[in-house]
Amino acid sequence: MNTDQSVSSFLPKSWYNVIPELDFEIPKPLHPVEDRPATVEEFNWLWSSEALRIEFLQGEYASNPWIDIPQPILEAYSQYRPTQLYRAHALEKYTGTKAEIYLKREDQNPAGSHKLNTALPQAFYAKNDEGVSTLVTDTGAGQWGSALSMASSRFDLATKIFMTRKSYDDKPYRRYMMRMTGAEVYPSPSTLTQIGRDLLKEDPNQPGSLGIGMSEAIELVRSSPDHRLALGCMSYYAVLHQTVIGIETKMQLEALSRRPTHLVGCVGGGSNFAGFIGPFVKEKVTGSKMKFVACEPDNIATLSSGDYRYDWADYGKFTPRISMYTLGHDFQPPKIHSGGLRYHGKTPVLSALVKNKIVETQTVSQPRVFEAGQILLKTEGILPAPESAHAIRVALDIASNANAGDVIVVCLSGNGYLDLKGYADELSLE
Repeated sequence: MNTDQSVSSFLPKSWYNVIPELDFEIPKPLHPVEDRPATVEEFNWLWSSEALRIEFLQGEYASNPWIDIPQPILEAYSQYRPTQLYRAHALEKYTGTKAEIYLKREDQNPAGSHKLNTALPQAFYAKNDEGVSTLVTDTGAGQWGSALSMASSRFDLATKIFMTRKSYDDKPYRRYMMRMTGAEVYPSPSTLTQIGRDLLKEDPNQPGSLGIGMSEAIELVRSSPDHRLALGCMSYYAVLHQTVIGIETKMQLEALSRRPTHLVGCVGGGSNFAGFIGPFVKEKVTGSKMKFVACEPDNIATLSSGDYRYDWADYGKFTPRISMYTLGHDFQPPKIHSGGLRYHGKTPVLSALVKNKIVETQTVSQPRVFEAGQILLKTEGILPAPESAHAIRVALDIASNANAGDVIVVCLSGNGYLDLKGYADELSLE
C-alpha cells in the first residue's frame, strides 16, 4: 500500500516555533566584532524586516509556539503541499528489515527540494518592505538558488545568486534553471566583489564555499540599499518555515496510527532537518525514546567533530557571531559532489539540540552515499539528491538492525536529476 495522503487537511496553517518550547536557552547572537549582543538596528540593512524580527525573536516569535502562515504563502504552498509520505516497500524488501520505512517526499516540487518552503515566505517578506527590489544569496548545489529565483519571480523581485564555483561548473542545468526564472548567477568567488577578487588573486582555481558565497552576497547588499539578503539555511527563519515538513509528517503518521522510532535527515546548514524534527522535539524531551539522526559527510563532520562556540556564519565575518558547531568560518571544504553540504557550521537551534543530546549524529563516506542513491533508484524508482542520499544511507544501516514495529522516517530533501554528473563520476557510469 502506498501512503499517498496528498489531501488539503494535512496542509499546515501555522509554522511551529520550537524555541519557546525548549527548556534550555539558545545563546543570543553577538556583534561581529565587539563583545556584546548584536542588535536589530545594526542589521536592518541586511535582511527584510520580518526575517529580522524572526532572527532576533522579537514580538510573537519570542513566546508563541505557533505562527500563522500568511494567506499568500498558504496559496503558494497549496500548489505542491502537503507532500507525500511514501511507504518504501521495495526498499524494505531489499534490506530484509523488520521495520517500516517512510520517505517524506520534499523532492517533488518545481524547485526539486525543500528549499521552496522558505524561499516563498522570504520573497513575500521582501516584497512587503518598501524600497526593496532585489534578493541576493549564495547557493551550493543550486537547489536553494533555484527555489529563491522561482519565489522571487512569483513576487516580482529580482534575484542575484553567488553559486559556489565547483557547483557552477559541475551543475550547469541548475544554473540554467535559475536564469530561466530571471536570476543573475555568478560563480563564487567572483570578480564582482572585493572579497571574491582577493580570493581569486590568491588562487585562480578557488572552488568556493557557501561561507564565501554568503560573504559576497552580503558585500553586494551592503552597497545596494534596495537589496536584501536571503538565506536558505543557518537562519532561524529558514528553520521556522521548514517546520511544515515535520507538522505534515506528524499528522500523516497519526492518520496511519504510526509513531516514529527514527527520524533521519541530512544536514548542511541544518534547516531541513531542524524543521523536520522540530514538531517532535517536545515529545522527545518529555520522555519519548524516538531517535533524531542527523547525517553529514565524514570529511565535513561539523556536528560530529566540530567545536561548539561562537563563530561567523560567513567567511568574511560580516554576520553576527552565532553559537553553533563549527569547523571555522575560514574552513575550506573538500570538493565533494554534495554541494549543499559544503559548509562550516550548523544552525544554532540544531547545534543546541545536539549539544543537549536530543539529536545524535552519523557520518557517511561519499562512496556509500552514492551507492545508497543508486539503491533507492533501483528499488523505488526515486533518485535522491546526493545530499539526501546521506540520509538514505543511514536509514539503510538503521533498518538492517531494526526491530519489528520500528518506524523509520527519512526526510527526502531533494531529487538528484540535475546531479547526475556526481553519480556518473562516483559510480563510473561513463
